[in-house]
Amino acid sequence: MDRPDGVPAEAQLVEGWELYPSGPRWPAWVAGSWDGGERSGTWRAWRPDGSLLEESEWRAGKRRGTYRRFHDDGSPAVSCEYADDVVVFALGYRTDSPSRDPFSFDGCATAIRSIRNDYDGDGVLVRTRCYAADGGELTIAGAPMPPRPAGVPEIANLYPNGLWAVVRRRDGELHGAARHWNADGTPHMIVYNRAGLEVGRWGDKPLVEAARDGDAASVELCLAAGLGRSPGAAWYFAYEELPELALRLLRREPAVEDESPGPPPADAPGDAIWVAGLRAYVVGDVDQGTGAAVGTWRIWEQSRYSSHYEHSYVEADFVDGRRAERRSYFSSGGLVRLERRGSDGTKLHRSWDYRHRLDSERERAADGTETFRRFHDNGVARMERTTRDEAFVVASWFDESGTRTAEVTPTDATVDGKSVEWWRALDATGAVIAEGPVEPGTGGGPVGQWRLFDPDGTDLGSVSFEGIDRLANNADLGRVVHALRTWHAAPTPPELAGADAVPWGDLDTFHGSGSHLPFLLKGLTVADPYAFSVALAVLSNLLWHQHTVAEATGPAFQYMTALVDRVATDDDRKRLLDLLVGIATRDGSPAAAHRLKLIHAGLPGDATNPAEHFAEHGAEGAYHEVLTSLADAVPTWTRLAAHRRAGFRRRAVTLLAAAPGAAAADALRDRLATEPKRKIRAAILLGLALHDTDPRTRQALQPHLSGDDPLLRFCAALTWVRRHHTPAADGVRVLIDALRGGLVPTGYDSLYLGEEPLTDVTTALALLPADQAGEQLTGLCAVLDQVNAVDAVSVANALLDIVFPVAAYQEGDPLTDPQRTVIRAIAGSVNVWTFNVNLFEVLDRNGLPNHPDELHALAIDG
Repeated sequence: MDRPDGVPAEAQLVEGWELYPSGPRWPAWVAGSWDGGERSGTWRAWRPDGSLLEESEWRAGKRRGTYRRFHDDGSPAVSCEYADDVVVFALGYRTDSPSRDPFSFDGCATAIRSIRNDYDGDGVLVRTRCYAADGGELTIAGAPMPPRPAGVPEIANLYPNGLWAVVRRRDGELHGAARHWNADGTPHMIVYNRAGLEVGRWGDKPLVEAARDGDAASVELCLAAGLGRSPGAAWYFAYEELPELALRLLRREPAVEDESPGPPPADAPGDAIWVAGLRAYVVGDVDQGTGAAVGTWRIWEQSRYSSHYEHSYVEADFVDGRRAERRSYFSSGGLVRLERRGSDGTKLHRSWDYRHRLDSERERAADGTETFRRFHDNGVARMERTTRDEAFVVASWFDESGTRTAEVTPTDATVDGKSVEWWRALDATGAVIAEGPVEPGTGGGPVGQWRLFDPDGTDLGSVSFEGIDRLANNADLGRVVHALRTWHAAPTPPELAGADAVPWGDLDTFHGSGSHLPFLLKGLTVADPYAFSVALAVLSNLLWHQHTVAEATGPAFQYMTALVDRVATDDDRKRLLDLLVGIATRDGSPAAAHRLKLIHAGLPGDATNPAEHFAEHGAEGAYHEVLTSLADAVPTWTRLAAHRRAGFRRRAVTLLAAAPGAAAADALRDRLATEPKRKIRAAILLGLALHDTDPRTRQALQPHLSGDDPLLRFCAALTWVRRHHTPAADGVRVLIDALRGGLVPTGYDSLYLGEEPLTDVTTALALLPADQAGEQLTGLCAVLDQVNAVDAVSVANALLDIVFPVAAYQEGDPLTDPQRTVIRAIAGSVNVWTFNVNLFEVLDRNGLPNHPDELHALAIDG
């Protein structure tokens, strides 16, 4: 490159001249002095075109003193001060001419002509100030800087959200403690950042993270701002393995109780102390000489969302101030989680499920090897997967006896250009019976072509998993791939005649195309338990999600009902029935099932698009086909309702309840007379509420309303009130007795169509027609002071629904006598106002004042 005019002869061309530490490197002509092989004195750099780029001062190889950089037009771009290669401040100047200088004004208001950044002794950016052309200070938004409130330090910046803040940045990322003040100067919050991510905001958490990082400046800032003075702060820091800070806090003035944590849980001893940082009552020792936690601590954690305590407690064992083990317990005392750390860097995490059975564990060795395991219900490992420095090593799967059923290893192979792992399925002797690629990780499913083998090694050909979506790795994958071979070869059952003519690919599912639905439906009939299980699981994923159905569910439901008798085993048949029951009732919601049946009943006889009718009434169009299929299959449900196994009968009577039409109701009433199981009779009594009011149903209910069995009496009363049988008092009297605690329907919450007894009672009472409700109101109002305070609010809600069935009260509207009765009862009940926040919501929803005196006045004058 030729030397431009104006560049001195001693200047050398440097291809990558560093503009500032860790900054961009540009080609430049550079000239300066050396002293003992290190830069010294004044150095200058010119751009390749000869324009002056920068001037800097050096001593002993380090930037020191003033540094200046220039825009392309020669005007000042940046002026800095350095101390031993650490920047003290940087002042950037805007130009209206084209410039390649890296100092950024991006996003800044045009009124800002210069920006000054100030740094601390470690080179961390601590303040940014903006200036107008006349030197007046501006906000970051370009407005004149308002007066700084008292209490806000000079170093703080004003941000567009109206808050003042002192923030710190290293290499452009938020770093360390950031303190914020409100617009009036009152403290707002302190946040601690690590590598650009917020890791501590509430309570003493910023102080914990600062101490953990060894960030002394942030620790002092947090302490000066008042952190570390919360109740039990020293115990909090000892628990977090920060004994030096804990010791420092032990020697400070005692904390002021500025919060009301509520009383400790009943099983906490009297010497338990409140530790705000842990949101827990704690029994544990801190060494007064070192600040280290000592021995075993017991901790009762408060909920993050209320002052209630979690049902479990925690124990932590400390060795030399280090938390060596932490155990979390269920309310029943069984372990839910264990965390163990060795002094050599080993770690162990275990978790148990709600049945107190070991669920999973993650073990890390001192050399970085990590093994993850999941377990069978009997405690035998089901799967273990080992990595070293995050690189996959090997995975194995086991049956309940501990026999290895599969091994997974790394491979360089790819499928569709994506990396895979290699799976080998094994029989009991260790012979390979299938192998093929799987997606990486514990949740990766099979892909590509798999080879099948007899135990003697005979190659049985290849099979793909096409159409089997969302099949994750599991111990039975080898058996599944063999089942696929049988599945493909099985003949199509006559019940699926015509299924191929359905345009499945055009119908929506919850996970991709439905084009493989005929194949999946056939899988329900294959005499192989693995084929059935996969088919049912994939069908459920495609058709049924969070209480709603997909477009393809309608025709698929018709074929699934037709296949009930084709399923190979009774146990699998029950699983299919469970899916049908869930879809038909929206997972056991009698209200949802009733609404669907009302929409179906309202379908005009000449309707050309039943799905559109359902959509217009707020339901999925596919439910027209679901309900039609339920009605067509009533003979099947009737036969199953008399099955020798009670499990079938329970499912069948639910499907009869959900099915539209008189035939289903007749079958339910007939079964009620012959069913030997008490809970199934209760389920039938509840299910009759999903059918039209009928004198025969009234006759079926009456004996149970006055019977000796509390559960049957309760279910009969619910249906009596829900279907508006008269006199209403026959059913209401039973429900009021239940509200008062005189009738306890033991077993009700286990009924599929039963929810929580109080909820079902109050919602049923709220449906009482006005012409039936009047004479019941006095008895219902009396219940307000005869139930517990929580239930009283639910009763009040039901009462208001009865007397305001259509719309909320509007100020000035005349009140009816029933409305006055209910409002007066609520106003005069001490019980119902105990949990007034809950009551306020009920009153607001009904347009009523939320003070008893105002309510009482309304009842008299309204």
